[in-house]
Parts: sequence; structure tokens; C-alpha cells
Amino acid sequence: MKHTFAILLVCGLLLGLLPGCREGAPSGPSQEPSASGLPSESAGSSLSAVDLASAAFDRCGREDQEGLEGLYAQENREELEIYAQNAYKIEAAWEDMAVIRATGASAFEIAVVRMEDDSAAVRAATAFMNYISTRQGDFAGYAPDEADMAASGEIFQNGPFAALFICPDPMGASAAAEAVLNGEFSLEPEAGGPGDETPGMQTSDVKALRDLLVSIQGVAEEGLEKLDDGDLDRLNAYVKDSYGLAPDQWEECAIARDEGAAFEIAVVRVSGGWDIILAVKDCLTAYLDGREAQFDPATEQGRLLHGAVVGESTDGANCYVVLLACEDRSGAMTAFYEAAGTMGFSYSPRYRYLNTDPNYPERCLFTPPNQDDMSLYDTADIRAAWEEGDPSGLSGYDREIYQAAKEVLDEALKDGMSDYEKELALYSWMVKNVGYDWTHQDRMEETPRESFTPYGGLVKRKAICLGFATTFQLLMDLAGVECATVVGSSHNSRSDHAWNMVRLNGEWYCVDVTWDANAWEQGVGGEAEEWDYFNVTSDDMADSDHQWDYANTPEATAEDRGKG
Repeated sequence: MKHTFAILLVCGLLLGLLPGCREGAPSGPSQEPSASGLPSESAGSSLSAVDLASAAFDRCGREDQEGLEGLYAQENREELEIYAQNAYKIEAAWEDMAVIRATGASAFEIAVVRMEDDSAAVRAATAFMNYISTRQGDFAGYAPDEADMAASGEIFQNGPFAALFICPDPMGASAAAEAVLNGEFSLEPEAGGPGDETPGMQTSDVKALRDLLVSIQGVAEEGLEKLDDGDLDRLNAYVKDSYGLAPDQWEECAIARDEGAAFEIAVVRVSGGWDIILAVKDCLTAYLDGREAQFDPATEQGRLLHGAVVGESTDGANCYVVLLACEDRSGAMTAFYEAAGTMGFSYSPRYRYLNTDPNYPERCLFTPPNQDDMSLYDTADIRAAWEEGDPSGLSGYDREIYQAAKEVLDEALKDGMSDYEKELALYSWMVKNVGYDWTHQDRMEETPRESFTPYGGLVKRKAICLGFATTFQLLMDLAGVECATVVGSSHNSRSDHAWNMVRLNGEWYCVDVTWDANAWEQGVGGEAEEWDYFNVTSDDMADSDHQWDYANTPEATAEDRGKG
């Protein structure tokens, strides 16, 4: 689960960004997008965030506009200021912004922001990078396809513009935005702006670009190993053996690295089109993942590698892929495209993040994210009333829960059922009858507290993970089956999550009805034999992105799925 925030302004959210979704053009300096979504040739320097977002949407791989909303600065500035700070974590002042986003059970989002200068845009791009990881966590387990789309998102930074593309074709969206800016927007640095440390430097030499990036890091060059065409045999061996690149994938390469530490900068000029660029990026990303695994994540070196990025930059004739495992990545990005004369710097975030528990070396370290209020709803009065067979003393809220639970138990349970059969029947009922409250994934909505409780699961038939877990707990309590609720996390201990454990014939088993119900809702899961999270082991849960307090939680080891 992820924390959401409420927009406290009551205002219509218009589909103003999308071509054909509204009447009239946006107010302000922007030109109205053409039918293709691209601005007219006369737009010139008046290009706005709306123009770029509209162009990107045309090439983003999404055919329909259903379930989308648009926000742009001319009409929705107050909402966007709240959204920029709370969702994107962009604290600096911005000049223009446009967002096309899906509501509910979709991660789709295109955002373009124009900052005050190039340096601020690089910081905004970094904020977008972190947001992509957050959105992946929002949907991990709940909607795996949406989580994968978020994980494949692209970041684009060009001059004062930064953009985020979480869509079916993020490369197409990014290329469309770049095409709009190409030749129509000056990328020359302003006086006093970033890049002044290398005034007038323009070069396509990979060694010079590498040395520039190293020079702004403040590291001692005498301690670095440099690989370039000065020793082709050594360079070729390293690029092949360490990076995994084939000779036909690259033309030139220059590397600076600290053999005993994490620091590494590489500039690779690649041959071929986007397929080659993506292949080279994948190889360098895999290399960084392997390097990160060699360092303790709690150390400075581990932290440096966790923040490392691989990006591409092109001027149409030259295509570069750049590896940056260094402190000042933002400064390096800006310095690179200014010196190389390219059209900005694009990169996708890396998501490898696994702090292992020292006492459980095969499991991710659990650190409570505390993004949501994960306190359990107290059902003691409901359980006592059930034992007495008299709900008259309950509050109105609890009485509704009691009555709804009674109806479920009457419907699902039969006389003579074993504990396993009771569990199976109630789990099946929840998978097929309780829906997920997708307002929790929508960062413009406030999730009602009832979705965290059995009221959401039983009365409203809509809940988030804590509501699913506490609903299942209550049903099992009333059915007389031993059960516990586990409040833990997912997405490598970055998202709050909750599930249950059930004890059958002296053995503990783990169940996650939320994620199986999500699969059912999305047409993936079926009957019990197709459930992924029913009566599994603790190791199964750990391997499927669940984290919890291992030392103080029963360990589920039985592999018979509760059948005995």
C-alpha cells in the first residue's frame, strides 16, 4: 500500500491536455495542438508543457482516452502545485506544467514541467525518477502489468523542460517530445547557469567528455583507472567481459573507474538505432546491478551504486550511452549534453534494492515504511457479541459489520466443515466478492478509512490490503479457525502491506487474499488451484516481495497447502 493525499480543492479536473477532449485551446502563450498533437510551426519559443504533453500522448502507445484526466497550469495551477509537491516531490518553483494521468487501477501518466533553468530541470528529472519507483510500488502485487509499465517509464530532460512518461511506449513518447523541441528551442546555457565551468566547450570526443564528467566530481584522478583507445586491448576486454557489449554495438568508449570502490563513469558512443541503444543500456544496467550486489547497501559505496544511472543522449548524428556511478549525477548530466551539443539526457531509473536481513540472509530487510496508518481495527466487541449471540449492544458501525459477517458465514459455511474447508470457503468468498479500493493508488484521491477495516470488506465490499486482512481475520475468528494478521511491507520494504497466517493441524500457513483477489478482478486468477498466495510457506512469501518482522512472527514451513 502507498500513502495517498487529499486535494482539498473542489474543482473540475478537465481533459484539457488531450487533443479532441475539450473545446477551445488552452489559455496562455501556448499554441493549440494540431490534430496530430504537435504544435504548429509558428509556436517557436512559445512552446508550452501542454504542447509537449500533447505530442507525447500521440506517440505513447495508448489508443483511447477513457479514464484519463488532464491538468495544466493555466486552469489547474493550485491542484498542480499540491500534486507536484506531494506526488513528484518537486519543491522548487516551476513555470509551467501539464499532466495527463489515469485514475484508479492504472499507472498511466505523462507529465511535463518547465522549470526556471536547466539545473532545476535536472533536479525535477531526478524527482520524476524517484516517483517512477514509487508508482511501481503502488501497483506491485496489486496490478503487475501496471507495475511493469511504471518500472519501464522514461525520464526526459531537455533545457528547462523535464518530463515523465509512464505509458505503453515511453520511448515513443520521449522521442515525440524531443522532436517538438528539436530546432525550436535554444539549449545554450545562460550566463551564470550550469555549464559555466566549461564555457564554450563543444566536443564529440568520448575521452574529453569522460574527463569533463570526472573533473566536476571532485575525485582524485591519480587514484582512477582510465580505459580508452590508448590501450585498445585492455578497453575491449573490459567492455566485453564486464559490460557484456558485443563489438558491433559500440564505436568508441572511455571509462574512468576506481577499481576498489564504486565510482565509475563511462561514455559509450553506440552504433545503430534505438534497438542498439536499448541493448547497450540493458547491459550497463545489468553491470550496475551486479556491482551493487557486491557492496553493503548501508555503506557509502553501496548508496552510491544504488543511485547510479544509465542514460542516453543524442544529437541525431551521434548517440551516446553514459554510465554515472558518482555523487553529482545531475551536474554530470547537464555538463554532458551542454558539452556534447546533444538534445538533453534521458534515462530510466534502476530498481534493484535489496537490503538483506543479517539474521535472514536470503530475505530483504524489513523496515516499516509507515506511509499509512496500519493500526488494526478493534473487533473485540464484535467477537464478544458473536459469542453471546446478541449484537444489540454494538455501535451502529459494528452492528453493520456483525450483520454482514453473519450473512457471509451463513452463505459460505456448512455443518461439519473442517478448519481447512472453512478457510477455503471464506477465502474463496473474499476473492470473488470483495473488490480493491483503487482510490489508494490514485494520488489525487483520499482513501476512506473504512477501506482499512472490516467495514470496507464486508459492508462496502471494497477495501485495501489492511481491510482485506482484517476482514479475513474477523471471519476466521467467528468461524473458530486460528488466524493472525501480519502487518509488513512489499516492494522491497518501501510499501506498507498486510496479510494473514492461518494455523491448521498445528502448522502455520501464509495467505494474502488481497493479491489473489486482485488477480481475480483482473481476470488472471481462477479457483483455488490457481491462487498464488493461499496456504504458502514463509519462504514463498519472502520470494514474492513480502517483508515482515521475521524474528517475531511464526515461520510457515509446511508445503502441503493446508491439506494435511
